[in-house]
Amino acid sequence: MFQARRFAPLLTVVALLATTLLGGCSRDIHVFRSTGTSPKNVSVLSAATGEILWSMNVPVGQQLRLDFDRGESNEAYRSPNIPAKTMKWQLWTLDAIAKYGQKMKGGKKLDSDKIKLPEQQTIIDVQIRKVSSNAFQR
Repeated sequence: MFQARRFAPLLTVVALLATTLLGGCSRDIHVFRSTGTSPKNVSVLSAATGEILWSMNVPVGQQLRLDFDRGESNEAYRSPNIPAKTMKWQLWTLDAIAKYGQKMKGGKKLDSDKIKLPEQQTIIDVQIRKVSSNAFQR
């Protein structure tokens, strides 16, 4: 007969470790796919002033990955009240897939860069560009 009481302390420790470690792994990462039917413009704005801090018209057939870095501590990654210090952006082919933790698997990285942010709250603004009528002609 299985004795649950014997394993309860071990299961409690494993659950607490998983909660602690996974909670600290949260990242501020976003992926935007630009297709022929949904071409994207992505901008990062200052929440205080509305000023555009960074912007890109994501080419059709590519996807944009944004990774905001708030600092080194686990608390910084979890807190939306701590403004990002930097942002890394990467352009990938559409066949790349964002896996658990938003790491890109497969596909090809086409371009990337890292920019400094003014350490203030930001907003991501995504707009869909007008689809050209040529996109639907064969």
